[in-house]
Amino acid sequence: MVNSEQDRLVQVSRLEGHDETVWSLAWRPNRSFPQLASCGTDRIVRLWGEVAGTWRLLTEIDATSRHTRTLRCAAWDPSGDVLAVTSFDSTTSLWKEVPTDEGELNFEYAGVVAGHENEVKCAAFSPSGEFLATCSRDKSVWIFETEDKGFEYECVALLQSHTQDVKFVCWHPSQDVLFSCSYDDTIKVWAPDGDDWSCKQTLTGHTSTVWSMAFDAVGSRFVTCSDDRSVRVWAPGAAPETAGTSSSSTGGYNPKTALKVTAAAYLSPMYRWGSLLPGASKAPTAQTKVAPKDAAGPWHCICNISDVHPRPVYFVDWLPSQETFATACGDNLLRVFELSSAASEDEEDWRCVAQVRAHEGDANCVAWRGTEVKGEVISSAMLATCGDDGVVGIWRYRCS
Repeated sequence: MVNSEQDRLVQVSRLEGHDETVWSLAWRPNRSFPQLASCGTDRIVRLWGEVAGTWRLLTEIDATSRHTRTLRCAAWDPSGDVLAVTSFDSTTSLWKEVPTDEGELNFEYAGVVAGHENEVKCAAFSPSGEFLATCSRDKSVWIFETEDKGFEYECVALLQSHTQDVKFVCWHPSQDVLFSCSYDDTIKVWAPDGDDWSCKQTLTGHTSTVWSMAFDAVGSRFVTCSDDRSVRVWAPGAAPETAGTSSSSTGGYNPKTALKVTAAAYLSPMYRWGSLLPGASKAPTAQTKVAPKDAAGPWHCICNISDVHPRPVYFVDWLPSQETFATACGDNLLRVFELSSAASEDEEDWRCVAQVRAHEGDANCVAWRGTEVKGEVISSAMLATCGDDGVVGIWRYRCS
């Protein structure tokens, strides 16, 4: 085990039970005690929980009769009552909890969401629960309305702007704006456009597959990770132009170039330890940040962390209400980053404050268990990881 700061990042429990690779983790919202869903190659969804201070398996959802291939992603609706599970067999199954006489946790199959022609890589419910988005290797993103209580979700939009496999979808925390990450190295921003949905912005800068992304609690910034071994932080607004240089060449937002945003030309924040620029204020706290009026854009890159991860970064998750995010990497390590300073609204420095060897094989996913109250200052936080070794790890992180 490698840990950059003793006792800063400590493993609480090591959960074994999956027979093969574990791909996805999802904390169940609105529950009195921690509950975590995991799924992977063995086509069994396992729900783990902390009971009386001890982590144990609460129940299993056997999806082998509903799916013929790997389960790639698990996602709860905002209420925590419905679980969507995507599969490489091109479908997404829906599961709901059904009470038993014994009072034990029990889930039953509720329906299926179909339409993709190939592997479904990810699913995400909108914050209101009104929509479910899915994405696939077939290069498309589908948006479904979830109003039907019979779980026969209706497709309201088929989005086909990506040129390659779509790896991940993520909703803005407070607006019906959808973001998608792709093998084509881009992030696309989608929003309602009359009775349809359209691509409002295409963010470029990563030089290889964009695997995952996550927002801060209020939706004022988001972070992306990539096969190019970098992590980028993005903020609202057009990128600033520098003297004698056009915005298109410096990574700015230029409406004349079809809303294309290219990479911000910043040094890696991991190795910029100098003091703040003259006249600059201290780093703003998470509580002072606010979401843009229109999350559809523009957005621009304010930080590029390119010299920390030696292998592809497969997943990133932002700790709600804190200036902290974590990454899962192909070098088997879990890393935690904190905001070091903000030289301006258009430039931030982030540093890696803790790292640990989390798995014997690729670390595939990391997920923070969010705090109950937005804006609450916390001293520690719980997070989970999973990997190619079939293990789910529960960790406790001591915040600064």
